[in-house]
Amino acid sequence: MRIIVLLAASAGLIIAVLAHVSGLEGGLLRADPEGIPGNPGLMQFARGRGEALFEAHCAGCHGARGQGDPARGIPVLSDGDWLYGTGSVSDIEQVIKYGIRSYHPKAWNLAVMPAYATATPSPRDDKILPLSPGDIRDLVEFLFQKQGRGADGAAAARGAELFTRGGCYDCHAADGRGDAAIGAPNLTDAITLYGDGSRAALTLSIAYGRHGICPAWVVRISPAGIREVALFVYSLSHPPGAAAATGG
Repeated sequence: MRIIVLLAASAGLIIAVLAHVSGLEGGLLRADPEGIPGNPGLMQFARGRGEALFEAHCAGCHGARGQGDPARGIPVLSDGDWLYGTGSVSDIEQVIKYGIRSYHPKAWNLAVMPAYATATPSPRDDKILPLSPGDIRDLVEFLFQKQGRGADGAAAARGAELFTRGGCYDCHAADGRGDAAIGAPNLTDAITLYGDGSRAALTLSIAYGRHGICPAWVVRISPAGIREVALFVYSLSHPPGAAAATGG
């Protein structure tokens, strides 16, 4: 009889815990995602579960603490520089759900860096023409100048003209500051997605193109789980106690 009573009590406790978890998950999904960081209870619940999911599905590329890998073009998730969107919970959730160039119809698929050293730099746009090694060197000097680093002035002036003629401005904007709506990086700051920002690294990017991929997790992680991962990623760049914000 005592065993039956203990089993019944254990079953009741399990049911209560599951009901509590289910209630918290429902609260996460009903809440305004941008308001959750300001709710300590929900945020603590989501962050712990999101960290476990991140470790299982995302850390293999992004690192356990979101440190990224410039050798592979894996972005840092723990700073305030956002390639896609502004770093809001909703923007992060969108990337986790649908991915980047994942072939999901709702994925970010627009910004594909042409390979200017090849005969057909962009299969999508036959108006984009190849650049010579000298042209690419001039573009690199132009980028160095935009970043406030020592550059060859004459080469940078030629590179500025190439930046427009080569179609670079279409994605990166006329001022080179990029476009987070399509995932085109800012070329005027010190943050480099691929490599160390050296002339050699920039030359490789211009010559052979860049187009990283992030999987779409919408069919592999539950809606609550996706929001939990998004909140964990958000927390990496927003230390505990910081005010909730929509920027990253």
